[in-house]
Parts: sequence; structure tokens; C-alpha cells
Amino acid sequence: HQGLLAIDPAAAERLAFALTIVERPDRWAKSTGELFHPGEDLPLRAFEDSIALDPHPDLLDELHPAAQRSFGPWERAPEMPPDTSGRAPFAVEDRALLERVFELHLPDAMVADGGGERADYLRPAQVRVAREVADTLGADELLLVHAPTGTGKTLAYLVPALLWAHRYGVRVGIATYTRALQEQAMDAEVPRALAALSRAGVPGPLRVSLLKGRENYLCYRALRTMVPDEDEDAEGWLAWTQLVLFALTDHEGDLDRFSRQPPVRLTSPEHYRSRLQQALKGVRARTGCCTHVEDRSTCAAELARRRAERSHVVITNQSFVLARREFFQHLIFDECEHLHDVAAAVWSHSIAPWRLREQLRRLSSPGRRTTRAPLDRLQAQLLPATFAGQEADLAVERCREAERLISDLELQARAFDEWRHKERRGEDEQYRLFGEYLDTEEGQALVRANLSLCRALGALEGSIGRVLEASEALPLRGGPRLRRTLVLARGELSDAMNELGSWIPTQAGQPRLLGSIFHDVEVDERGELLLRASVLLPGEVLGRQVHPELSSAVYLSATTKIGGGFDAARAYLGLDRAAEPFADEEREGRVVRCAEAPEAFDYSRVLVCAPRDVPEPRNKLGHLAYVERFIEWLGTRTRGRILVLFTNQADVRQVGANLAPHFRAKRIPLWYQGMPEMNKEELTSLFRDRVDSILLGVDTFWFGADFPGETLEYVVLVRLPYGVPDRYHHAQKAVLGAAAHRQKIYLPRALAKFRQGFGRLMRRPTDKGVVFVLDRRFTDPRHRPFLRELPLAAAFEEEGAARLVRGDSTQVLRQALAHMGMLADLERRGLSPDFTPAARAVTRAPAGLDEPPVPPPKLEISIEDLPF
Repeated sequence: HQGLLAIDPAAAERLAFALTIVERPDRWAKSTGELFHPGEDLPLRAFEDSIALDPHPDLLDELHPAAQRSFGPWERAPEMPPDTSGRAPFAVEDRALLERVFELHLPDAMVADGGGERADYLRPAQVRVAREVADTLGADELLLVHAPTGTGKTLAYLVPALLWAHRYGVRVGIATYTRALQEQAMDAEVPRALAALSRAGVPGPLRVSLLKGRENYLCYRALRTMVPDEDEDAEGWLAWTQLVLFALTDHEGDLDRFSRQPPVRLTSPEHYRSRLQQALKGVRARTGCCTHVEDRSTCAAELARRRAERSHVVITNQSFVLARREFFQHLIFDECEHLHDVAAAVWSHSIAPWRLREQLRRLSSPGRRTTRAPLDRLQAQLLPATFAGQEADLAVERCREAERLISDLELQARAFDEWRHKERRGEDEQYRLFGEYLDTEEGQALVRANLSLCRALGALEGSIGRVLEASEALPLRGGPRLRRTLVLARGELSDAMNELGSWIPTQAGQPRLLGSIFHDVEVDERGELLLRASVLLPGEVLGRQVHPELSSAVYLSATTKIGGGFDAARAYLGLDRAAEPFADEEREGRVVRCAEAPEAFDYSRVLVCAPRDVPEPRNKLGHLAYVERFIEWLGTRTRGRILVLFTNQADVRQVGANLAPHFRAKRIPLWYQGMPEMNKEELTSLFRDRVDSILLGVDTFWFGADFPGETLEYVVLVRLPYGVPDRYHHAQKAVLGAAAHRQKIYLPRALAKFRQGFGRLMRRPTDKGVVFVLDRRFTDPRHRPFLRELPLAAAFEEEGAARLVRGDSTQVLRQALAHMGMLADLERRGLSPDFTPAARAVTRAPAGLDEPPVPPPKLEISIEDLPF
């Protein structure tokens, strides 16, 4: 405090105030909880007294994490089995109760929560979905549901799931795609559902919990072992202290809720973030991290799992249920269109050699003057003549050997990449080349390099294990932290060996590539290698191994009805394979039902604008320049309220960086994915909290973002979201055939993403706005499926449907501003409603990509002439 007083009196005063609060809780802790609820008697001068204590794990031994303290009531709850002992249909009395909940009790709870009239909360579409879910639970069926935006699908499945699980004492899982939807369901929808069921007289308790993968949670035992050394820098101590405070105050121990921002202003926030990343890595729970009963009672991951075992309904993510299939037999998949890609990610393998090299250097970096690498620290403390010292020396040597072998593997992998380019095969043949190369003499060198690295990593992992065993009883400086770091390193080495073994599986030293896996070498934009082994047909695996094992399941989304029917979604998700097993599967086909709810919104409040003078997307420079000018022009006139959805992260960064100075001068906040020191959650919060900002985003904002009201009135879809036809794409196409691949994978994914992007605009009945599609292909006959996915009017007189406007940019923008009642405002502000491209909007594309000028077409405001 005295040192701070000399350089910043105001900051010193704030510090003194904070210390007073800590030292004298009697001055602020009120029994009525006006400021903070004390919860228990708070000791005076505890902070000052603790200074005299040894600042090591002993102090934490006397404290208990909040996750442990909050688990008490759950301890007495019975465990819910994942399945019933037999068929358990939805009870007749519960069906009558379900109807009353949606007709009376849920609207009453919503009125009490947000005001309005009961009629405002009656949703026929929601009731339809709830009935279908009730019919499916316990009926040995799979249900595919089309629930359009605005249905209120979360409550539609929560209420019947709670009633059914409570009736039979069974556990039901709800698997979502985004973390935002998990938190929204848990924080907003679950309390509403429980309140409505309580009003209906359902006897409690109804238990609901949130469950994620283990590494999302803080392990208190690990936190205690990660106490910084006395010579640790201030940023390291600050990061660890923040995690301690989080553990003592967060009742879930969920690290997704831990703030990555520095708690105070720092001269070097990057250094703090680096230390925080190291600390976070060390305190995350891992598989088998706690073996003793007392440690498991403080590990947030263990407590979250035990809560889930005692819950009627568990909200989790799709990755978890695919990785832990034994945990649920009754599941509801929300945002189910992502299940295909999630399965591909869960069952695929990839490894970047440069990341593996970094892992090894974090283990040992003897060339650095000041190092915190654990093997180097051990080597410095252990006597060379001892067994532990010799094993530490050997581990360091094996680190260096493994690094050398990584370089050798990279050299051989780049040799394959060079050979591949020399082959000059067509894009549709490139996917075959890796397997062909492994059969050559040069390919054998690649196989040997991979095997050698795997063996070296195995030897290193064994050396670290022996070092840990030999040094267990030694009084090492920072011993607990060193051992924890080495335990984590062993896990990373084991994972790396598994990834490398999956990339080139061998038998008797010879490659044995699997036909169901795509094996490849990729080179990213920085020139770094990525070694991949990707499952080729995730839908096939889902249909053979996942869906048939479930007792009942519901698959919901706003995009399950594609092209006017459910066939595409059934194929994409593998439900058709579950229904029609092959002869060698020795199982009966599952019953798969389909249902749809009616549209919930009046889409006549939406105008869809398709400018015809947009440069073709293949004219990359011209198209991006037009997009820049379009956003600049529109944002200046609307003063924000715009969400721009791209399909390429590099484009977002380029356009965002180019537009930032303009909007900064106009005092209109502009946010974009890839901004320095900004993650998706922060961008979402910043955009949602204002009504005058612009947000540029990629994939994650096409799906899970929810910005109702004036925050978002204009959605700009930069391109039709077709996937990139890469080697993986062509490998899939070779297995399925071109037509089947387009209908089962390529088109369903693109159409679902397009409809989800369109759905960002209307989030509640009173919303109104404009969707711009800046892709000339949108209205072409070849791309008519995208038009069919939107609730567009075929003629003026059609009610409840959106209207499409085509014409040059000025014409459609005038119509858009008139739709929003903005033309008079522009005149008052002296701004022209005419769109005039700036100089950068006519940047010439590379030779061969320029197009002849297109004359301005007449304005068209009907789509009846389009080939639907």
C-alpha cells in the first residue's frame, strides 16, 4: 500500500478500502443480506492474521471449495438409473397434467415472471412438440421433430421430460450443441418449468443438473498442488489466486464461468494471460485425477458427475453423450443438425507436430537461462548418482530424441506433400494419394518415422513414470506442483501416441489404413502440418452404433425439414440406417417417427433483399470489396443493429480490420471475431447489450446467437454457406457416390446453416427487420433449394410470409430502409439513400476472374417467376 501511495494515490486509496472490507466484515455484512449475505460468522482481521501463515497448501487444507459445500443436499438424493426396467409409456394422468401445464400453469408462471397476459404465452406449436415428446419417451421410438424458430422448444421438451423422469425415477439427458444454449436452458428455462410444475401440484423434488466433460471443471486437489513457487512472478501468483477465489466461491467449479480478464489493470496483460493458461491447464480435472475419497469430495468434476447421477434431467452437450454412451438411455438432442459434425470430431484424430514439440519443450528446455520446465527443475534438485537422478537425466535425453524425431517426421510428411503436388491429380483424385504414397519406398520412410516417434514418446512416458515413482518420498522444492505437471505430461504423451497410431495404423510394421477413415496430411495457412485421421461417414456410425442402443430419443431443430421433407435430415443424422439395418447387423430396425410444428412467427415483418449487382463470389477481391462498402454504407445509415455472417474467418478479420477506423470515427461500435483479446462470449455480450453496434462473425454466430429486439434488425449473409470441397469432401463422395453425397451430406449441411443464419433475425413475435443475401447465386435456378428453405411469399397477397426484393443495390437498399421506416430519418440527417461504391469496391480481381459489367436490372418484388 505504501509503495502504491507514492505513484498512484487514487489506486492506493482503493486498495486500502478493499483491505478494510476484507479485514472488517462487521462493517458491511448485514444479517438481511443487503450487500452480501455472510452465510456464517466472518472473522475479523483474518487477512492480516493469515500473512503469518505459511502460504502453501496447509492454508487451503482449512478451506473448502464452494462446489463441495453446495453438494450437501444432493448427497441424500437417490441415484437415478439411466433406464427403466421395461417399457414405461407416458402415464395418462401425466398427459392430462401436461396439457394443464401449457394451458394454465406455464403461462401463469411467465406472467408472474415477465408481465403481460396469459394469452401472450399460449403457443400451439410448443404444445404440439410437447405432446410428441411425451409420446416418444419410454415408447422404444426415435422421434425427429421440426420445431421452427419461436416454437419455445426448450420448455416443450423440458416439461414432459421432467414429468416422465419423475414418474419412473429415471435419468433423461438433454444434449445441446452450444454452451450458450446449455446455460440458457439451465438458468432461464429450467426455473420456469419447475415453477409451472410446482403450480400444477407435482410433488418435488425435481432435480436438474448441468454436466460437461471433466476438463471443464476445477479439481481442488490439483489447485492445492499448483501453489506457485516463492520466486514465481506477480502474474503467476495473481493467476493462481484468482483460481483459488473462484474455487471458494463458484458452486459448480465450472471453469467456463471463470473470467480470463485480469482483475486489475496490468502493464503486461499478455504475460498474465500466459500464466493463467498454464494455471488453468494444471487445475483442470482429468480422468482418474482423484483416487482418494477425500479428494473426490472436493473435485468439481466428480461432484458434477454425482449430481448428474442423482438428477431426473441432466443438461449436457452432444460431445459428452457420444463419448460416454453408457450414461444415458433416454436422450433429447437439441440443435440436432450438428450431431453429424460433432460425431466426426469425437471419433476423429489429429495432431500438429509443432504442438507436440511445444509440449516437449514445456517438459524440458535446458537452453533457457530461466526455465520452469519440470524435468529441468528435477534434474537440478536430484543427485546424479541416485536412481531418480539417473531417470531424470534419461527423461531429458529422451525429450531431445523425441524432438529430433518430430523433425524427421515433419521432413517425411513434407516430402509427401511435395510428391502430391508433383502428381498433379485432379481435386477429385487427391484423396487417394496418401494411401498410394505409403506403398512407395519414400512412403515407407514416412511410416518408419511415425513408428520411431511413437516408440520414443512411449519410452519418454515410461521414464517420467519412473521419475515420479522414485521421487515420491523426496522433499523436493515445489514437489507437488512438479509431480502434477509431470502427471499431466504423461497423459499428453499417451494421447499423442494414440493420435499418431490412428494416423498411420500399422500391423507388423506395415501400414493398414482403414477404409472407413480418411488419412491425410494438411498444411495450414502458416505452413504448419496437421496429421489427420477422420471418420468418413459419421452418419453411418451414428446409425449403426448410437441410435440403435438408445431406449428412446428425440432429435429437434428448426432445420430438420429440408427440401419440404425429412428424408435429407434422416440420412444426414443416420436415422435411416437405424431404421433399416443391414443383414450383417443382427438387430431389428428402430421405429423412427417424424413430426413438425407450425411456424410461430409472422414473417411478413421480414424483407429478404438480394442485390443483383454483387460481384460473383469467385471474384474474391471484388466480392469482399463490395461487402466492405455495403457494411460501411448500411452501418452509417442504421447506426448499427447489424449482424454480418461470413463463411471464412480470414475474411472476417480482413473486413473487420478495414472497417474499424471508419466506424470508430463515426462512434459506432464494430466487433468482429478474431479481434485481439476478444472471445466469442465477450463479443456476444457486447453486441447484445447495445442497440447501436455491428458484429461480424463466422460459424458460431450462424447458429447459437440470440439477439432479440432492437439489438439486431439487419442480418447480412455474405455467401451461401456451401462447404469447401476439400480432399475429405471428395473421399466421402467417392464412398457414397456424387449424387448420394450431395443429398445426404453436402446439401443438408449447407441448407441447415443457411436457414439458421436467416433465423438469427426473428427471435420474438415483435421483431422486424431485413435479411440481405450478398451472393448472386441465391436466385439462380441451380441454387433454388436455398430459396425454398425460407418462408417467402410467392405473391403479394400471401400472409405471414417474408417478401423477396431483387434489383441493384440502391433499389434493394431503398426498399429495406422504407420497410424499416428509415427514409425520412436519412433525409433529416442529410444522408443519401443511394448506394455508391467507393474506390475500393471496384478493386480488380486476379486475371481471368473479372466479369463484364452488369446493367442495373429493374426492381422486382415477387418471386412467382422463380423455379420452385
